Amino acid sequence: MRSLLLAVAWPVATAVPSVTLSNGVEMPMVAAGSWQYNSSTAYSSITSALKAGFTMIDTALDYHNQDGVGKAIAESGIPREKIFVETKVPGCGLDPSTMNVFNCYQATKRDLETDLKLLNLSYVDLVIVHFPPISSMITRSCNSWSGGCQMVRAQWKAMNEFYAEGKARAIGVSNYCPSCYDCLESSNPVMTRLPMVNQVQLHLGMGTDPEGFVSYHKAKGIQLQAYSVLGNSMTHHASSEILNGNLTTSIGKAHNKSSVQVALKWVISQGIPAVTKSSSSEHLKEDLDLWSWNLTTQDKQLMDAHRSPKGSPSFACNAAEAVLV
Repeated sequence: MRSLLLAVAWPVATAVPSVTLSNGVEMPMVAAGSWQYNSSTAYSSITSALKAGFTMIDTALDYHNQDGVGKAIAESGIPREKIFVETKVPGCGLDPSTMNVFNCYQATKRDLETDLKLLNLSYVDLVIVHFPPISSMITRSCNSWSGGCQMVRAQWKAMNEFYAEGKARAIGVSNYCPSCYDCLESSNPVMTRLPMVNQVQLHLGMGTDPEGFVSYHKAKGIQLQAYSVLGNSMTHHASSEILNGNLTTSIGKAHNKSSVQVALKWVISQGIPAVTKSSSSEHLKEDLDLWSWNLTTQDKQLMDAHRSPKGSPSFACNAAEAVLV
C-alpha cells in the first residue's frame, strides 16, 4: 500500500520531459518497468501504463515477458515512434558456453535478434547489456585476468553492429563499473563509442553521488538511469522506510503527494531518469504526476543528507575501484 492517497482528481497528464543522450537521442525521464512480471501481468501493466501517459517502457530478455510487452505496444494504437522501448540482453556467462569469447559474441548477437522477435518490433529505442560478464561479477571488477575484459569487448562489438544496422537507436549497459569502461577504452582498435546509458540502482538514502558514480558518468558523457528507486531489499520489495518513513510521508503530506512520488521526484530532480512499475492504473497515473510540483530547498537538503536505506549503484562493482573524478 502506498503511504498516502491523493484526495483530488488526477490532473491532465503532463508531457514527460526527456534527457538527451550522447548521440542526440531523446530519452524520457520516467519509464514503466516490467521486472518480476510474467507475460500476462506485463501485458496488463504496460497496457495501463500507456493509457496513463507513459511514453517509455522497460523490459529485458531475462524477464521472460517481452511477448506480453510487445502485445501491449501493438494493441495500444499509439504510433510506434511515440513509444520509447528499452530492453536488455544478459551479460555473458549465465550459460557456461558463453564464457568463451567467441561464443559470448555470437550469443549476444542471437539475444539481440531474439529481443526484436519477442517484442515483434523492427527496432528498439535503447538496448543495454544487463550486467557485466559473470566472471567479472565474481571478482567484482572487469579485469583481464578473469576474462571479463575480453567478454565486455565481445559484447560491445555485437551491440555496436546491432546499432549500426539501425536496429537500436541507442545502446548502453547496466551495472557497469569504471573498470568495464577501461576495457572498452583500452581495446585495440580503440572503442570510441562508449555506452550512452548505464542503468544502476539509485534511491533515497544513497546520497546524490553514491560511490562517485554520478560525477564519474557525467564526466564520461554517459547518462545514468535509475532502477530500484523505492529501495531494494533482499526480498526484492520496496523499502518500508521509503514507503512509510517519516521523511517521505511528511514531505508528501506537505505537497499532497504520496511517499512514492516524493522518492521518484528526488531521483529525477537530479536529472536522472527513473524506472518505476505498478499493476495499478491509479498508481501509474500518480507516478507520472512529478512535474506539476517541486520539492522545496529544505526538502531537497533533508533528502540529500538522508542515509537510509543503504544501497550500492551496482551489485557487480567493488566500491574501492570507484576512484572517480
